Amino acid sequence: MPGLDGIHWVFPEVEGWPLKQAVEPKWERTYNVLWQRAALRDARDLHQQVGFDVVHHLTWAGIRAPTFLGALAAPLIIGPVGGGETSPPSLRDEIGLRGRILEGIRDLSNSTIAMNPLVRSGLARASAIFVSTADTQNLFKGVLRNKATVFTQLGLPNLPSDRLPRSPSGPPRLLYAGRLLYWKGVHIAIRAFAEVVRQIPNARFTIVGSGPERSRLEDDIRHNKLLGSVEFIPQLPQNALFELYRNHDLFLFPSLHDSGGFVVLEAMSHGLPVVCLDLGGPRDMVTPSSGVVVKHNGQNSAQLATMMAREICRLLASPETLSVLSAGAVARAQDFILAERIKRFYDRALEFMPRGDPTVVRQLDQVLSIHQ
Repeated sequence: MPGLDGIHWVFPEVEGWPLKQAVEPKWERTYNVLWQRAALRDARDLHQQVGFDVVHHLTWAGIRAPTFLGALAAPLIIGPVGGGETSPPSLRDEIGLRGRILEGIRDLSNSTIAMNPLVRSGLARASAIFVSTADTQNLFKGVLRNKATVFTQLGLPNLPSDRLPRSPSGPPRLLYAGRLLYWKGVHIAIRAFAEVVRQIPNARFTIVGSGPERSRLEDDIRHNKLLGSVEFIPQLPQNALFELYRNHDLFLFPSLHDSGGFVVLEAMSHGLPVVCLDLGGPRDMVTPSSGVVVKHNGQNSAQLATMMAREICRLLASPETLSVLSAGAVARAQDFILAERIKRFYDRALEFMPRGDPTVVRQLDQVLSIHQ
């Protein structure tokens, strides 16, 4: 593959724990810790042979996964990592008891993450920690905070080569694509859509995805008398999803704590403006020229849905605004082309490298990149 000729691949294995191809292991977090130790073993051997200038640990993009590569005598870059995001307490009113318990556990985990000895050891030894959002950066204090910088892990190889002018026709159409989990906030989108329909009766909402919330969301649709206005599609080939981007007017992404949200970037790359919440990674991706970020301001789910519905109706009432936002969405997606983002990433990483090391400051020719 072009651009990968200079990469030498090594695949550490956990002794006595074979993996099946494309199948996640049971007890995956335990496996991850053991795999990190196997990776350190192989990395030590490689470091003796090569003498790396920099070690870059690519995790699952989660702050809770440890790295032991700080034990090598080379500057360590970690990330980008996320996971420090959490849902506002005011928006937990409609996620059910199980959801509230899980969010409480997440809060506790976030508040103690820097105390976890496995995680803290790797962070303490790092020269630079890249985090996906300010929420994750805010978990750190003192020295750890000083070497943490926000940089989303998302990127696009290129803008779609088959991208055609968007061609929505007929009634206004809204789209959501993603897993159907309680924290994805689809219940808020459905409540907002119910208010939109009161003002725009012929509006339609397409929900693409599957997950444990499906039956509950179907109940919400029946309760709000939206059976003829909402379509569920469990899953689609990628090209079919791309076609949906082109024939819808707005992409709704009301997630309560996504550190990334690649589908948001994907929608914008196809010229589909986005309406999201001011939570997690999407709030940093969506700009005033590419969509609308709805502020939660301590509101509950019903109040926030009303705010979202108001913004949706405002946009749908102005085809000119939608056209401008569509062009702005493509322009914003251009900012995430991988080749340039990788360059910007390592340029910023250089700012954190130890002073007085001319080899590292001059170039990053020999980088040991670890990911599972």
